[in-house]
Amino acid sequence: MKKIKFVGMLVLLFLVTFAYSFEKVKFAVIADTHMALYGKNEMKMGAASTMLVQNTVKELNKIPDLDFVVVVGDLLLDGEPWNLDLIKSYLDNLKVPYYVVIGNHDYAPAKQAKTGQAYVGVSKQTLIWTFQGHGFKGPNGWWSADPVPGLHIVGLDATRPTDWGAYFPEKELQWLDKDLYMNRGKYIIIFNHHNFVPWCDDDKPGGKFAKFVVDNAKDAMKIFEKYYPSVQVVISGHRHIGLRYKTINGINYFVCPALVSYPNKYTIFTITPTKLTWETKWAPVADTIIEIAKKNLLGKPGEWWRPSFAPPGPEGDKKMLEFFLGPKGIRDKGSITLKPVTVTVGFKY
Repeated sequence: MKKIKFVGMLVLLFLVTFAYSFEKVKFAVIADTHMALYGKNEMKMGAASTMLVQNTVKELNKIPDLDFVVVVGDLLLDGEPWNLDLIKSYLDNLKVPYYVVIGNHDYAPAKQAKTGQAYVGVSKQTLIWTFQGHGFKGPNGWWSADPVPGLHIVGLDATRPTDWGAYFPEKELQWLDKDLYMNRGKYIIIFNHHNFVPWCDDDKPGGKFAKFVVDNAKDAMKIFEKYYPSVQVVISGHRHIGLRYKTINGINYFVCPALVSYPNKYTIFTITPTKLTWETKWAPVADTIIEIAKKNLLGKPGEWWRPSFAPPGPEGDKKMLEFFLGPKGIRDKGSITLKPVTVTVGFKY
């Protein structure tokens, strides 16, 4: 009798391990379009920006197995309402779903010194509500979505309206932790306009380009690492340099080239359960446009963008071009191995 009671009280726990998986997902990343209907061709090719975006959308529509597109911020030159309307009309021509991440140029600049007078432009909320359903769900600048079963993408917002620096508020970090926890076991890709890692000494705290990196990036990086291997890929724009990546504690931090400035590229990523591959493609415009962008980068329009290690002159120009093109061997195409993602679930009987 005691034996029967013991068996009746026994609870068996079965642990089942499985993976949220998919065979292959292909997506495009467009960074820094800086749409400028009345712009000039300077370091940012404002006058060519409409052509750059229009033609890129047409090229993406030719890819039969493309699943979605992510625009990683700085859609606008400086928050102009007419540029917001224009770029949305172009992006709406995409045949696949697209998602938008907010950048520091996507609302009216806080510092009016740039124009010398009061500047009338859109607010962050205007952009967020304009692109509702393209990632954004409500008033927050951060969002998440599942474009295909088993793949979870997260769009973050580190923009700081008081200047063009970047910082994650505690509310967003708490949301991020909860969102990643709820989706652990899926493959998760993080998108953010600003960068998490410096790409040269000038990007480090105190450097001339320190605002390219999120001030409290390490707080977010700790959360990413907490959910490894679900999180293995983080993608940013903002820096206007060719594709490259750094691996820190298993997380691969990518920066993608800008469409509006040299080298005028967009990126196609393909992810499988074990590999991430990429290919950067030149914007489908006349070679003369690319050459003008290159000339402007090295000339007076690009002075502000010149890193400390590349002073003006033949040798400095060579170093600057190499930096903006990206490391040979990965800037045009490449791949990394991913650790398979599995989740263990218990069933009681």
